[in-house]
This record gives sequence, C-alpha cells and structure tokens, in this order.
Amino acid sequence: MKIGIVNDMPLAVDALRGALATRRDFEVIWVATDGAQAVDYCTAQKPDVVLMDLVMPHMDGTEATRRIMRETPCAILIVTVDVGANAWRVYEAMGAGALDAVDTPVLNGPDAKRGIAALIAKIDQIGAQQLTKAAANPVAAAPRITSDTDLLA
Repeated sequence: MKIGIVNDMPLAVDALRGALATRRDFEVIWVATDGAQAVDYCTAQKPDVVLMDLVMPHMDGTEATRRIMRETPCAILIVTVDVGANAWRVYEAMGAGALDAVDTPVLNGPDAKRGIAALIAKIDQIGAQQLTKAAANPVAAAPRITSDTDLLA
C-alpha cells in the first residue's frame, strides 16, 4: 500500500515511519510538511492512503483534505496527537472527506504497541474498504479510453 504522510513535526513523522516499517506491504512514497505540499504531492503521485495531521502551518489538514478530495480524491486517515482533544477538528476533516481518525503512535513507552496496532488496524480497514469499493465498481477502476490513440499508448 502506497502511503503519503502529512505532518510538520519531525518526531511525529519518525513515529509514523517507525510504525509503518512494521509492515512490508506499506511504502511511504512521500512526506509533506504542510497541507499545500500534500495537495501538490497527491496530484503528482497519488497514494492509496494519506496520513493527515490537522494542525500545520500554511494550510491545515482540514483544508488540505477538502482540496485533495476535490482535485485527486483518495483515502485520508486523520492522524493527530490527541483525537479527543481535537474532536471538532476531526469532525470538520471527516466532513471534508477524511474516513477516520487515530492518535499519532509513540515508539517507546507502555502505550507504544497499542498505538502502533491501532494505526495499522485503521490503515488495514481503509485498505479493505478501498478493495471492496473497487470490486463493487470495476468500471470506475478501469482506465477510460477516449480515442484510438489511447489504445496505442
């Protein structure tokens, strides 16, 4: 699964990379440090899922989610320091198209394994939903041929 990370905090990016490294089928294809970069990166290289922080400079996660869903829709999982403390922002981002939310995992300490497992479970759930959606609508997933030259490409 190709994953994009959007977070302005290097420690959080390291935690996410560490958690994702526990799975061989997860590949981080890019890291954006703000929402505007994320929109550009999604256009250039669309991931299967975006792990989106909410509070960032230049463009926050909610606005980035809104623009990504309008321009290059893809699965977005909100990953923020504390989902409960950011509940209103989480609901706003989900209203813009994000699918779910989870706390940013920590790599050390008593809650490390539980946090990593929660993140992985959410990503797996989103992946399963995407596969089910693609299987239910194979025509939407198929490339569109608009001219004879498309057949030659």
